[in-house]
Amino acid sequence: MNKHYASASSLLLALVLGGCAETEQADSEAAEANPFGEATVATINGAPIYATFFDAYATARLQQPAEDLSDDDRDLLLEELIQFHLLAGAAIEEGLPQELDFAIEQEIQRLQMLSRAMATRYLDENPPTSIELQDAYEQNIDQLSGVQYKARHILVDQEAEAVAIIGELEGGADFAQLAMERSTGPSGPNGGDLGWFSADTMVAPFSDAVVAMEVGTYSQQPVQTRFGWHVILLEEMEDRQPPGLEAVRADITSVVEQQKVEAFLNSLREAAEIVLGDESG
Repeated sequence: MNKHYASASSLLLALVLGGCAETEQADSEAAEANPFGEATVATINGAPIYATFFDAYATARLQQPAEDLSDDDRDLLLEELIQFHLLAGAAIEEGLPQELDFAIEQEIQRLQMLSRAMATRYLDENPPTSIELQDAYEQNIDQLSGVQYKARHILVDQEAEAVAIIGELEGGADFAQLAMERSTGPSGPNGGDLGWFSADTMVAPFSDAVVAMEVGTYSQQPVQTRFGWHVILLEEMEDRQPPGLEAVRADITSVVEQQKVEAFLNSLREAAEIVLGDESG
């Protein structure tokens, strides 16, 4: 499968200095922008815990609607939110929101949350069509079919060690056991098992060697890649027919969704004025 998915200084400065605004103006703006409604379940030092927020928290926290909560569960969740408010209030009094490290972390979380929400909304409003899914399936069908290989390998740092391992195999040593004992690769503990793969998913020297091998044989000469020196055992090989679209619909849908988000992002980039570098001076 194809694997797809202005300077921040002024924004950070706004976050750090935001506490300097007049309280009355901030309260007025907050009231106008309040998306939670009027109903509350509690107030802490004058700060409300809105009923809509409590309901959403209950659903996320206990995976059930607030109206289905027992009295004990409701009290537990309310106490959690009161504790959050108390600690958050103490953090504000301590000046944490004005500290750069906090402002940076908060801004990262804000950007990530908004980005995910916008991508989700865009896909909800522009879901993959049947034509798009069919096109993506046909474009990726080569990766869903063709010759597949099942192999093991032993990876070492030096050619001489790889040659010595081939000699031990010729003497009757077990390949998987040697891999567990000698391989430096992550598959070593599993006996060098690489599972099933297509040739184009491996680096060229390795894949070339596998394609040229016969099932049941190991490489007679060490194979060098950027990772080191390999001794390869080809265990199985089969020519797979591509699955139908329905069998891979979830994967194909993910590919199309990623392509659509990338196209949307490119349109935003083309419409934006992006200036690299510091213009503050």
